[in-house]
Amino acid sequence: MHAESTLPLWLVLPLVVLAVFVVWMIYFRKQQELVLLKPVRILLGISRMLVLILVGLLIISPWIRISVNRQKKPYFIVVQDNSVSIPPVQDKTGFTVKRSNLIENLVKSIGNRFQVKEVLFGSQTVEGEKSNFSDPVTDPGELFAYLRIFSQTHDLGGVFITSDGVATKGITFSEAAKNFPCPISVLASGDSTRFPDVRIQEVVSNDWVRKNSIFPVRVYYNTGGWTGGGFKLQISGPKGIIDEKFIETSAQVSPFAEFLIQAPDKGTMQLVARIIPDQPDKNQDNNSKSFSVKVIEQEGEILCLYESAHPDIDAIVQALKGTNSLNIKLVEASDFTGTDKDYDLIILHGLPSQKHPLGELLKKAADQQIPLLFVIGKSTDPEQFNRLNHGMVIDNRRKTGEASKGILNPSFTLFTLPDDFKNHLNTWPPLDLSFETFLLDPGSQILLKQRILNIELSDPLVAFSNTRGVKFGFFCGEGVWLWRLHEFLEQKNHDYFDEWLSRTIQYLMLDEKKDKFRVVIPEELFAYSPVRINSHLLNNSLEAVNDPDVLFAVTDSSGQKTEFKMGRINDYYELNINGFAPGTYRYTAESKLGNENFRREGAMTMMVRPIEQIEPVADFESLRSLARSTNGKFFIPGQESSLLSYFNDLKPSEMRINEEFKWYELINFKWLLPFLIFLLAMEWFLRRWFGIR
Repeated sequence: MHAESTLPLWLVLPLVVLAVFVVWMIYFRKQQELVLLKPVRILLGISRMLVLILVGLLIISPWIRISVNRQKKPYFIVVQDNSVSIPPVQDKTGFTVKRSNLIENLVKSIGNRFQVKEVLFGSQTVEGEKSNFSDPVTDPGELFAYLRIFSQTHDLGGVFITSDGVATKGITFSEAAKNFPCPISVLASGDSTRFPDVRIQEVVSNDWVRKNSIFPVRVYYNTGGWTGGGFKLQISGPKGIIDEKFIETSAQVSPFAEFLIQAPDKGTMQLVARIIPDQPDKNQDNNSKSFSVKVIEQEGEILCLYESAHPDIDAIVQALKGTNSLNIKLVEASDFTGTDKDYDLIILHGLPSQKHPLGELLKKAADQQIPLLFVIGKSTDPEQFNRLNHGMVIDNRRKTGEASKGILNPSFTLFTLPDDFKNHLNTWPPLDLSFETFLLDPGSQILLKQRILNIELSDPLVAFSNTRGVKFGFFCGEGVWLWRLHEFLEQKNHDYFDEWLSRTIQYLMLDEKKDKFRVVIPEELFAYSPVRINSHLLNNSLEAVNDPDVLFAVTDSSGQKTEFKMGRINDYYELNINGFAPGTYRYTAESKLGNENFRREGAMTMMVRPIEQIEPVADFESLRSLARSTNGKFFIPGQESSLLSYFNDLKPSEMRINEEFKWYELINFKWLLPFLIFLLAMEWFLRRWFGIR
């Protein structure tokens, strides 16, 4: 017990002395003058003394703190997976009732030993009891972030999770629960049986293409034990099917098919890759995937400079002539007097050289971030070349050239290669190397490695780098004209070589930073789900700005238009809108910077298919690992009685004793005023009764 007061507590002693003195003066100083009996005098004296002491204490305002030890039960969190992949489609209602009853019984069995908190999780973790299985994704990382914060501020005695173990966003359950401080018990839900399933795995295409150009789309698929005779792959757009191929399952060689699609002259192509099996497929939710390709509307300008006449120059120019929307200017270095326009790519054959260092051109290219493609030959000056700091260093000039064939690097990922590229490459003649050493910066990628005298080396033959946001390409030897000639001798056309070189050039030229107004929309949009849209605006110096307003409008199929103003975040724009109903919508984004107006338009397709249904096979092993790593228990469907029995016997590892404090202040006692009135009234009555005023 502890006492404090507004005024010093030592005043209580003089208060008591004063009260005793007053009582003595009134009732005991002249006893012979009073007609009161002694017991009555004592009663009246005590009454008056109590009144004086209590009134004095009210003035001093003391309050008393009393400590109480209470036993506090630890928390136990019951977690339910609220994602759409949990209940079986054929019996969703029955499953919901069954799991609801199980959770209710579980909460009752541990409620007298724990403080139970129920939460639902999917893309977010929220407190609640009733699940509706509506969340489109499962994010274990977000769940365990919530649990860790809770365990730091509360005494957590355990966690129970019921889920199918399928993580569709972020890290796995086991990774998220690493070093978690208390046991986690798990009830696995869902169906872990794998059934034959044919599905779209991934679609690979360029994000940006030139107008009217032909660009590749590669569709990766997974047959998943499919025993049907085959299936059809389609690429379709708003106006219908663009291209399709039939895949024989028995004759399947590689798990992808490649399509060549022609881009329009403007806008955004909203495309869908779809797989159509020849027999019924149990899970059709993963049979399609949408993607978009944005069109760069201006013509592509290429400057091709060469030290001296060489067959490579003609081969490169002839190969690119078949590519739409490309203008190529061919100039010999001795005739070059400067650039008359801004170029999207500069090709340098045998340059820079001692005779033609091209200082002004290369400085302008660096300032304007123009990508460069180097064909390194005998005339290339290593000192001038290395001074450019573009991601590669060359050294040790060879006295005589060395022939090197190309070996495909299987980990190359910068752009897709034509189908069967490796087999064509193996037949192409070697290139002539003028240098021994080629050192690439970290982060660069090698497309072709060197093979000299049947010895495979790690040195690059064809490579790419991205330094300070600028793309560079390197052909480390001369003689690519022989590759084109060989294709003609073998195939009676140059199509294959031309296609490979066209893809290489398109990769180097497609620099989205030069599109000064960009709208970034997620490739996959789901009906009734939130949509986050970003926009980037660059000034003439290619610096990000967000001073002007950006207006974003969405129009549905009936012509209903909804307009938004994008918000500003850091140096870009962002708009978060609620998901729309299923269907295709047109959008426009507009802004103005100075005297320049910007407008982008395209299409958005809201899909019904939830991401949880792409591969809805429960992952029991992930959940088993989760329980094992935290010293919890793992249960599967059918073991509900064992689960309840286990939790009936579960006891907290320790019960925390909490010391609680209660404060009492005299003025807050409601009985005090009536008591004072009673004492004063009693004294007045007795004094009157015995004839004393």
